[in-house]
Amino acid sequence: MSTKFEPRLTRTVLAVSIAAIGMTAQGHAWAADGDADVARLMRPDSEIEAGVGYVTRDSFKFGDYKGLQREGAHLIGNVSVVRRGEDNPGYVEVQGRNLGLDARSLSVQAGQQGNYGVRLEYDQIPKLWSDSYQTPFVNPGSTSLTLPAGWVRGANTAGMTALNASMHSFHVDTQRNTLSFGLTKQVVEGWDVEVRGKHEKKEGNRFIGAVIGNSGGNPRAAILPEPVDYTTDEFEALLRYTSKKLQLQFGYFGSFFQDANNSLVWSNPYSDAATWGAGVAGKISRGHVGLPPDNQMHQISASGGYNFTKDTRLSGSLSYGRMTQNDAFLPYTVNTGLTVTTPLPRSSLDGKVNTTHADLKLSSKLMPKLNLTAAYRYDDRDNRTPQAQYLYIGGDSQNQQGVNSANARTNLPVGSTRQQIDAEADYHWTASTRFKLGYGYDWAKKTFEAITDERESTYKAEVHQHFSDAVSGGLGYAYSDRSTSAYNASAPFIATYSAGYVASQLNAAQPLNGLWDNLPAQKKFFLAPRVRDKVRAFLNVAPTERIDLQFAVDYKDDSYKESQYGLQKARGWAASIDAGFNASDALTTHAFLSADNYGTLQRSLQFQNSITPAKSTPTTGQYDYTYDINDRTYAAGFGFRYRPLRKYEFGADLTHVASTGEIRVTTMSGIPAGSQALPMPDLSTRLARLDLFGSYELKKDVKLRVKYIYERYRSTDWAYDQVTANTMANVIGTNQLSTNYNVQYLGVSVAYQF
Repeated sequence: MSTKFEPRLTRTVLAVSIAAIGMTAQGHAWAADGDADVARLMRPDSEIEAGVGYVTRDSFKFGDYKGLQREGAHLIGNVSVVRRGEDNPGYVEVQGRNLGLDARSLSVQAGQQGNYGVRLEYDQIPKLWSDSYQTPFVNPGSTSLTLPAGWVRGANTAGMTALNASMHSFHVDTQRNTLSFGLTKQVVEGWDVEVRGKHEKKEGNRFIGAVIGNSGGNPRAAILPEPVDYTTDEFEALLRYTSKKLQLQFGYFGSFFQDANNSLVWSNPYSDAATWGAGVAGKISRGHVGLPPDNQMHQISASGGYNFTKDTRLSGSLSYGRMTQNDAFLPYTVNTGLTVTTPLPRSSLDGKVNTTHADLKLSSKLMPKLNLTAAYRYDDRDNRTPQAQYLYIGGDSQNQQGVNSANARTNLPVGSTRQQIDAEADYHWTASTRFKLGYGYDWAKKTFEAITDERESTYKAEVHQHFSDAVSGGLGYAYSDRSTSAYNASAPFIATYSAGYVASQLNAAQPLNGLWDNLPAQKKFFLAPRVRDKVRAFLNVAPTERIDLQFAVDYKDDSYKESQYGLQKARGWAASIDAGFNASDALTTHAFLSADNYGTLQRSLQFQNSITPAKSTPTTGQYDYTYDINDRTYAAGFGFRYRPLRKYEFGADLTHVASTGEIRVTTMSGIPAGSQALPMPDLSTRLARLDLFGSYELKKDVKLRVKYIYERYRSTDWAYDQVTANTMANVIGTNQLSTNYNVQYLGVSVAYQF
């Protein structure tokens, strides 16, 4: 995708900016030159900066979100103009950042304090997915992808003799352009209104997995660039009332999403595969996938607070929303050679979800040393989407089957209702010691899930201690216990099938041979009973006015003891040290060191053919495995700033980050050597960055600024480094590589302050 600045929108914002500056230019013509220095100290600084920056090489990773992905020179452009009225509360602010890059922003705010305010903003941000992606399709970025002339189809990648020669590069990226506005106005004493709006356009490409196939053995796939052409419009209107005791707010929020593309079609690069329909096997066919549908969301809300006394306050909010989606369905298949006897039951999903939210919070100082807070929260997601039976065609690869087949499925409108209560007591035992005790209870009802309800209790305790004027710290502990109704993963799964198909699959003698979408004894971790322990400790030390030290440690341990398979444990900790040292009024330094470690332990079962209850002694084709996944990250940094005189200043920041991901697989004893699972290669990321910066005052109000960056990034990822176009039999690889780069940046600019 070629990035662009949207000149029309830019000109609009710039025109408003220039006009706004001109409105107040005369208001700052000071009577005498001798008053200028005094006047400047009484008003905010304004600044315009212009210069040239240079990047030494192309790198999507270095430029991600920053717009510095291309080698070469670019314009440095920043503006900050602040104007305040001398004899009136009027103001104008213009802020522009990175105006010479693909990641830029420009905003204008103006108004009169206590009366009205207007705001206009424009910004654009690039998201750079990959600059090493390759594809055999000749027109990537299109909604209908085609293969090159002379393409040789194969049952797998080994049979595609033209695959390697056809691979070519394509940059996968998106860019978001946003124009927003705001207006506030005081209407009568205590009442004001605010209107906000935003128009967002996102264009480019992102990755999507394209699959042709319909069972566990015959799917074939490719990683494609999905075209992105999204428009999102948001509008919000608020009415507020404020008095000494009562505060109220009423509002409306609307969001409208549109996708200019409704589907992506691609030529099938594969030939025959087992059980593909006669309209696909051995013929030129296509795959078809729907893209994000248009949708809307509307919400009305009310919130407020009332101060009964200076020590007691009640606040709360209430909102009701509706989300709808009514895009027309795509056909069952794009391949006209396949047999389709039954049409779609509906022309669209006609999706409707109503949301209701309410919360209430009471806080009061019951005693001079005791504060109490109690809160209640209610959230309801009422899914009103109609149900229908769809005789879908798996992966554009088979003829349509009957109403009692495995491909006759009914959609499930998943919904939930959640309530939560919290209470917290804050007791100042002494001037130096404070205790907090808290309790929370959370319960939810669910529809079309593996559980029907869940309940969780949380107990919290904290202590904060001031040991001296120079030392303070704290320790906190929280314990949570989540219980659920009986777990039945097959219930929602079976609810999607017809009664005839369910009857044909269930077997009273071997019920586990029936319908299941996952290992029957495996529980999804976010729906499983869980016990959680969390600990946090911190210490602040300031031995002198020039030294500040902060220490913090966090620990979390999740246990899923009732899950026979799936996630068993999730445990992690993080520790950090931050230090600041003011060596003198001219020299300040800072440093930090952090480490975090997060690991999970999972248990799984490899099986073939049928499933039987877990056994202590594995049998052929039924093996127990544990997966120990551990991620470790260490970061350190140091920096200083030196400003001995007004004439110049300089400084530096040095940062180093190292991250390692491990995946260890342990096979249950007694497994044949040839069936032993092997560990995955480690994932590794290393980042080193040096920032040097300085400025010199060429003359009064004019500064020369220099900035230098050196960034070195190294990573290894087996999913990229060990996978080429034909490494996998049934998936066309992308030839992507792990990101590695050395990039230098130099910027020189002149800033004028006024």
